[in-house]
Amino acid sequence: MSRPKHMRGGRVALAMLVFALGGVAVAEDTYRWVDERGQVNFSDLPPPPGARQVEIIRGASGPADTALAYSVRKAAADFPVTLYTGKDCGEPCALGRDLLARRGIPFSEKEIVTEEDLAAYRARFGTPDEVPAIAVGSQTMKGFEAGRWGSMLDDAGYPKTPIPPR
Repeated sequence: MSRPKHMRGGRVALAMLVFALGGVAVAEDTYRWVDERGQVNFSDLPPPPGARQVEIIRGASGPADTALAYSVRKAAADFPVTLYTGKDCGEPCALGRDLLARRGIPFSEKEIVTEEDLAAYRARFGTPDEVPAIAVGSQTMKGFEAGRWGSMLDDAGYPKTPIPPR
């Protein structure tokens, strides 16, 4: 059965729209936090005051993040990068974020705000408390040192410069 002419173009236009939107990958920050009821929340907006275990997932475009090159997705799956920061960290934290961004490395950021955050930090890094701190898979380091951070990322298989998606 043939459709009337005025209905044929609609499917084509719809298919073109789906393909066009599907090809757009916008990297945004995603926030993860636990609310006062213990519920885990995800949003592209910052969490409300009083949120616990706040985590910022930098440059996430979705669960599969297909905008990233395969080698970056593989390294991120095998050796996820987490940046630990604090409210008064200032320039060292900015330098750490910048290094990760310049290399095109997806990472999550955990700001140490609550006693619970601090306890989780100490369980992973020990004391004394120092931020920024980085975890690349099971490797950890406190304090920002571009050369050592770079070596950890190199060892994990992350590229030295961003790899454009195919």
